[in-house]
Amino acid sequence: MRITGHFSLTTPVEFVDVHVDRDNKLYVDPSAIRFWAKSGDQWSQEAYSSISGFFDEFLRRLWSTSSADNRNAREMLWEFHEPRETRLGMSAVGFDGSGASEKIGDAIWQSLRENPLCTLAVPILKRLEDIPLFVEDVANDRVSDLTTRLIFHNLAKFTNGQMENHPALRNASRESEYQVWNAEEGAWVKEAISLPHVTQEGEGEGRPLLLVPKIAVHRNLRMSHGKYWGGEILGSIQDDLTTYSNGKPIAPAKKDLGKREEYKQKRPLNIRRTHEIWIRDNLNLLEAYRERTDSSFVPLSDEEINERLDR
Repeated sequence: MRITGHFSLTTPVEFVDVHVDRDNKLYVDPSAIRFWAKSGDQWSQEAYSSISGFFDEFLRRLWSTSSADNRNAREMLWEFHEPRETRLGMSAVGFDGSGASEKIGDAIWQSLRENPLCTLAVPILKRLEDIPLFVEDVANDRVSDLTTRLIFHNLAKFTNGQMENHPALRNASRESEYQVWNAEEGAWVKEAISLPHVTQEGEGEGRPLLLVPKIAVHRNLRMSHGKYWGGEILGSIQDDLTTYSNGKPIAPAKKDLGKREEYKQKRPLNIRRTHEIWIRDNLNLLEAYRERTDSSFVPLSDEEINERLDR
């Protein structure tokens, strides 16, 4: 049953009307939030500020010559316990389970420590949504979980606003402590937050529900390692290998380049080629990809969201 059905709410609503009793195949996408923030949406601007503020601080500690800062950067990534309150994503490959968040956090930390794009005087890899382009085993669910945890306070603020608009949500609310990132303290803290609870037979006090604005979700991440590899990365190689005959360019096809053994490992090639082109040409392929992603962004319609939720 959807939220609106469970709480007998009048439709349409501003939030994603998820099924309350199962996972829903949509993801919180930082690229979507970035798009709406650039478009002037206030909630998105605040949410993206939370995302970018955390990652800026993480990178500062990662690059620091202080061993304490380096350790703190690593520990910052240990706290991404799966946010089950949204009902979004597929929990089987998220952060659920004992020690899972620490293990994945360590993998991200180690990968970024070794990534030359993080150590440049002008860092290229500088946003949360960049991570899946370069780090193995980090894609839709895990980036969605990372993003949700970072904007938990912003989502809670949105949820509280919806509770004012829909008294049935407010009447079903209870206050508990939730993990949030405190930018001023530079640390994860516990914060008392009131959220509506979904109570079903045999569940006692029920399970908390965190509402998500429709503008924050998409069917998949808009930025992916495969799209970057197939676009900017192979495109730059194609440019280098282009020859001319009688003034006419002769370029190898990207599909043929992608079959070559030396270009098949996508994420390692993404790292190596992005770095090479920056050093050689002072050209930021990653920024070009971000701009291409933003220029082609199309938000999901209500019909598309509903179709996705019913799968």
